[in-house]
Amino acid sequence: MAGTGLITIPFVIGVGPAGIVTGVGIGATMVALALAGTASGGRGTLPLSAQAAYDRGLAVGLVLVAAVFGLADEGQAAVVFGIAGVAALIVTSITRYSARPA
Repeated sequence: MAGTGLITIPFVIGVGPAGIVTGVGIGATMVALALAGTASGGRGTLPLSAQAAYDRGLAVGLVLVAAVFGLADEGQAAVVFGIAGVAALIVTSITRYSARPA
């Protein structure tokens, strides 16, 4: 949901072109990683340790992107990516990355 939100929200609130491109890129990456982590085996799946590392990396990256947009005086984009980054940090800090038997 967060990935599709990052794809659509910049369009809706009228963020500049750099924010839109960044949102689409990061959002598509988030959706792809989420889909790769849904299967328990087979081609194209991610190990849980990799999923955890990617989730944390995306969260930290979103916060850094928000800081860059803030320094570039793009307030709306900074707020969008800042909220997304902080939310992702909270979710990854409370998520248990463990497999359940099917």
